[in-house]
Amino acid sequence: MTTATKTTKVDAASLAPDFDNIPGELIADEYCFWMGVTADCPRGQIDVAGMCFPRGTERIIINDAGKQVRVPENGTLNQFVSRHHFEELCKVLPRLVIRPSKPVLQDGSGENIGDPINRSKGKLIKIPDEKMIAGAADGGRRLKPYVKREGDRPATEFMYFIYAPSGVRGPNFQTIAEAGLEWPAEIQAVEDLLS
Repeated sequence: MTTATKTTKVDAASLAPDFDNIPGELIADEYCFWMGVTADCPRGQIDVAGMCFPRGTERIIINDAGKQVRVPENGTLNQFVSRHHFEELCKVLPRLVIRPSKPVLQDGSGENIGDPINRSKGKLIKIPDEKMIAGAADGGRRLKPYVKREGDRPATEFMYFIYAPSGVRGPNFQTIAEAGLEWPAEIQAVEDLLS
């Protein structure tokens, strides 16, 4: 005997934006920032506040022989950073932790100790805030509390976020843990004039 499975179908047309009836118009000024994670970050990238902080990207150029060559570059240039992104980053960074995975060790017996799949990875942990805890409780769920473990480090020790008005990466960078975050005065002055 087969039982009928109840499904939910949503009409495709109802999932498209209604461009004729969007209230108001949101215009956000966007600026270029050089951002990424350090070479020693246990994660290849960190996605936070609607932005991606990659370890590196590649620029494709044509060499003298006419062949395409991939040139590795640190981080990425994001030309679409708004004040909203910056403010969200300021809110979430104090709650981001990198927990390195246990390394794979060889004990001489031919057996690996640790997790070989995650040997170079780390786990990105977001410490829940009161709003997240309340929202989970309202939904009948319980969030697992954060418990600090040996090796846990602030994600800011691995991330950088540098204003790049000319759209060019710098020769070096400081991490957010070293330099903090800065919304440059020249951007602030323009925003003040527009408001």
